[in-house]
Amino acid sequence: MSLKRVYEYFRNYDKNTYHVVSCMGNQPSERDIKKFEDQYKIKLPADFREFTMSPLGGLFMDVREEIWPQAKAFEVGPFWSFCRGIIVYGIAKGIPDFLDIRVRTKKLHEDGFTDFIPFLSVIGNNDEIFCFDKDNGVVLLDYYTTGEAIPIEEDFSECLMQQIEELEERKDMKIQGEDKI
Repeated sequence: MSLKRVYEYFRNYDKNTYHVVSCMGNQPSERDIKKFEDQYKIKLPADFREFTMSPLGGLFMDVREEIWPQAKAFEVGPFWSFCRGIIVYGIAKGIPDFLDIRVRTKKLHEDGFTDFIPFLSVIGNNDEIFCFDKDNGVVLLDYYTTGEAIPIEEDFSECLMQQIEELEERKDMKIQGEDKI
């Protein structure tokens, strides 16, 4: 799949439901991408490179607070009810550390996961992170529990669109009150 579906989604997404922040005007150059690739001796997948260099690179997307309030300390609920957004790491100029693929990769490698480049996280799920492996395959890395990397058959574009669709489903379940125990 190409990024066409992703771009189409963001041209028409519900701005009253979602809070979306991206690099918008601070896109990295080809040189910035190459510097990152050289540092980690990798070549990022073409669709990820394109996305990162687009205005959407360094993406933060969550459901607006008035629709889906952030969980309070010690609040309980089904696991999905804490997963209220997504992050796609980027290389934009001036990007905040929590969105910066360079910062996230450095931390992941310091923690011993040197075969992976993180590219996507689900907000509220600190255990797992989507990564590229050494062959540019997509894996879901169980970062905190087992350290296991489960191969995903999707490419970056498909993975991102899948996570957006799953966020839409969780948002609908939240609105319908399915998170009440």
